[in-house]
Amino acid sequence: MKETSRRQFESGRGYFFFEEQIEIMEEVLRKALEERKRLREVYNTIADCWSHLKATPWPEVKEFSTSVKGIVLDIGCSNGRNLLPFLEKGMKCVGFDFSHNMIREAKKFLKKKGFSANLLVADVLELPFKEGSFDAIVFSRALHHIPTSDLRVETLKKAVKLLKKDGKILITVWRRYYPRFLQDYFLNIFEKKFEFGDTYKVWHYKGNSYKRFYHLYSQKELETELVRAGLKIKKLYKDDGSFVTVCEKS
Repeated sequence: MKETSRRQFESGRGYFFFEEQIEIMEEVLRKALEERKRLREVYNTIADCWSHLKATPWPEVKEFSTSVKGIVLDIGCSNGRNLLPFLEKGMKCVGFDFSHNMIREAKKFLKKKGFSANLLVADVLELPFKEGSFDAIVFSRALHHIPTSDLRVETLKKAVKLLKKDGKILITVWRRYYPRFLQDYFLNIFEKKFEFGDTYKVWHYKGNSYKRFYHLYSQKELETELVRAGLKIKKLYKDDGSFVTVCEKS
């Protein structure tokens, strides 16, 4: 093969390889968004049951509330329980969830507790706020519901932009190989998912079983994603099956 022809062939082969990679990435994204849609439907279905069983803020959220002031955002706020420590301090709070039934439960839950917050239906993949709007962000046990590391990192990058200059973000995710999750992990180990560490956890409700997607993290994996997103890790520890981390902008 002549040199010119060989270069043209290799160039063409590289082009088609690039096109093929783009198609693969687009297909993975499509499946990831489908998984998110299924998860939203599950939480819309189980919202009332879930809310009745989850009425207390997480301990790390209570601790975090003692170190921040100003306006607080709860990403994936579910029934609003993690807003209580901030509302009790008289802080302005905003919460959102992609499940409209969870937001309905949040409004009822906070009203029963004698509080109110700015609550709305939104998806963490498309954050509806201006940059630099919040002094503190709570992102508790929601990041691990997002399929693929790339999509999680992009989500974190968007969250980082919402922080004010000296703002802090609390992020908690489930950790891999914790005894409480091992049964679910191994039961689903041969089911095709996105990445190593992905699993499904079942919620039983009114005689039916509903699978919820989770990505179970290793510590190194979490640290890598946080750094890729432009976050500086100020604190990271293990607690009750989760990694808990407090971060600032890099």
